[in-house]
Amino acid sequence: MLINYLNKFKLLYVITLAMISNITFAIDLQPGEIRAPSGKFNAAQISYLYVEKGDKYTHGTKTSNSSNINQNAMLFRLGHAFEINQIPAYIYAQSSYNHMENKNLQSNIPNTDSNGIGDTTIAFALWPYANREKDEYFGMAGYISLPTGDYDKNRAINSGLNIYQTALQAGYQTKLSKNTNWMTALDTILSSNNNQYLGNNKLEKDLIYNFQTGFQYVFNPIYSVSASYFYTIGGESTVNGQDMGDINKIHRYQLTGQANYAFGRLTVQYGSELANENSYIEDHRLVTRYSFRF
Repeated sequence: MLINYLNKFKLLYVITLAMISNITFAIDLQPGEIRAPSGKFNAAQISYLYVEKGDKYTHGTKTSNSSNINQNAMLFRLGHAFEINQIPAYIYAQSSYNHMENKNLQSNIPNTDSNGIGDTTIAFALWPYANREKDEYFGMAGYISLPTGDYDKNRAINSGLNIYQTALQAGYQTKLSKNTNWMTALDTILSSNNNQYLGNNKLEKDLIYNFQTGFQYVFNPIYSVSASYFYTIGGESTVNGQDMGDINKIHRYQLTGQANYAFGRLTVQYGSELANENSYIEDHRLVTRYSFRF
């Protein structure tokens, strides 16, 4: 039945497209985010994300298929900082509204655009080590992503993933000089099965591992800039037990500028992928954020 479905809608091509929206749960930490919060407060964050993907790569080689896959998203986050036995802690919930489209897909492949609510992520973080005098921190966090987003089993691209995801992350940050901070973090992501994948097919994904590191230069208490590197590996998928051979090996970078004002923090970020083993490479990623306490 799967083979007939593939022949009818050229689904092997669409499977690669659908994988694009299945790797959106990368846990990018923001510059300075490993620094433990001080005291109790509430916080909110509003972000705009634009992503544009281009040429397709298979096993590290550029293929003849090209695309123009765009994603626009508004992300909304509410958080609360507190302490547990004098250990800093933070919890937040985040969701989004997304518009995803592919302008160059063949006309006989239906439902390749998506507008709707994204999945909801809940995170809880603890800092077992927080040395404010040295400005040195070690934190750990757990994440869960709930399938609350818009999902249509007959659509190649969706705002929601129709799966549960959990993740564990550990991060370290320290001051290298008066104006320079360095951070690094590791995380692993576990995904449940999607039993309504492009119809009623069963999609399974292996563990995904993410590594990130970056430097932040602080000009003064208001302005700072950062440069970060990210590496993702894993997440190979099977459909109805058939190995798709689509392991993720992604190298990317991100540049960040931040400004801290009395009314909140403004953040602007730009990045792209340097290499992508088995998907459409990300040509451009632009993020703007506004964060504030209340």
